[in-house]
Amino acid sequence: MDRPPVSAATIEKLHEAFENASPEIWAVIPEFDGKHGHPVLVGREMIEVFLRAPATAVARDLEHQNREHIQYVQVNDPLAVVNINTPEDYQALVSRSADLDQPGPSRA
Repeated sequence: MDRPPVSAATIEKLHEAFENASPEIWAVIPEFDGKHGHPVLVGREMIEVFLRAPATAVARDLEHQNREHIQYVQVNDPLAVVNINTPEDYQALVSRSADLDQPGPSRA
């Protein structure tokens, strides 16, 4: 797996957007800091696009070709756009997670 899990709040926001989307929306995709991410929620229409595409097709290209049927949902979750491709990427994620787990300065 090269994508760390997003927060429960992100999943809930995407689910709500998908459930409330018009019939012309085939997928919802999280967006953080101007970047599109994961997880992507897709309906049967978008699944059909993927199934009909040639084996050499790239999912991102299919997304862009059908952008009028995509709803991008702003999320406050940087993990939605993190991609782990190298050991260095993984170590950076682990380090960032450790930093987030540290208690902040006392405000006594």
